[in-house]
Amino acid sequence: MSEECGLATVDASGLQRRSPGKKKIQRRNYHSSGPNDTWHIDGNDKLKFFGIWVHLCIDGFSRRVLWLKVGTSNRKQKFVARYFFDVVVELGGCPRLIRSDRGKENLVVGEMQTAFHVRQLGDQAWQCFRMGTSVHNQRAECFNSMLKRTWIKKWLTRFEGMMESGILELDNPVHINCLQYTHLEMLQEDLNIERTVWNSHDIRKQRHAPGPFGKPDVMYNSPPPGFADMLCPVDDDLLDFSQQIVSEENEHLRVANEEFQDLCGAILANSRFPHTLNGCFAAYLKLFEEITNCMNRNMLQTPSTFAEANELYKIMLRERE
Repeated sequence: MSEECGLATVDASGLQRRSPGKKKIQRRNYHSSGPNDTWHIDGNDKLKFFGIWVHLCIDGFSRRVLWLKVGTSNRKQKFVARYFFDVVVELGGCPRLIRSDRGKENLVVGEMQTAFHVRQLGDQAWQCFRMGTSVHNQRAECFNSMLKRTWIKKWLTRFEGMMESGILELDNPVHINCLQYTHLEMLQEDLNIERTVWNSHDIRKQRHAPGPFGKPDVMYNSPPPGFADMLCPVDDDLLDFSQQIVSEENEHLRVANEEFQDLCGAILANSRFPHTLNGCFAAYLKLFEEITNCMNRNMLQTPSTFAEANELYKIMLRERE
């Protein structure tokens, strides 16, 4: 391209806007008709190197967190669909609209949401599920940012301390599986507390930001005048069909294969570690020490993948029996 026809000539203002430090996300005012008008779903993978993933859903109007789950993945479509299914059953209906990013893990939720509305909206039911960039998924991103500063930071510091002491190796699938098995339930309980605290705290009025403001639980259950609950009922036959395409209950907390779970149950059967942070840590030490000793006795090499680790657990369980 000649100098006369360069971008500096044909699009000088656009070039200036795109220059480093000049490009800014356009902020928009958020509008909602009431509770259950829009649900925002998103995942958090800041602890993924430890085999720990978080997924959440927040009501756009009240900012009430509807689910906050930890598991062995937030990339599996059936796991996310299970979270959605459980909340729909609990509330007795689904939202008018679901907003998510473009991750493939949300596709089954999109199919379910569309099916729940197809009898009322027909060919327009697809409009009840919207995918877009994460930066415009305002409500979910706001809560995710808070989670990174508090809950994520706390557990990241703890796990990094285990790495520095040499008792946790990220490239060892056995260590990751032991960490998941001993800590996931405690992590979920901790997230339940985070959800309760968030849903009961006061959201204060902000300059240039439209309301309403107050406690998420209160705004969700008792919307102020001028707003209405937008929950859409779901037919029982659609719920019955949906149950066939979601994961089993608590499947997102199951670690590795059945042999690993049986092996861990046998190792910890008589230990009775307390269900506390220190108890989970002690259980982790017990597990990986016993499994490492078993590998050394049988001259088994350290697995490099989780698939190899699953085969190793089968061998160790047969030896223990």
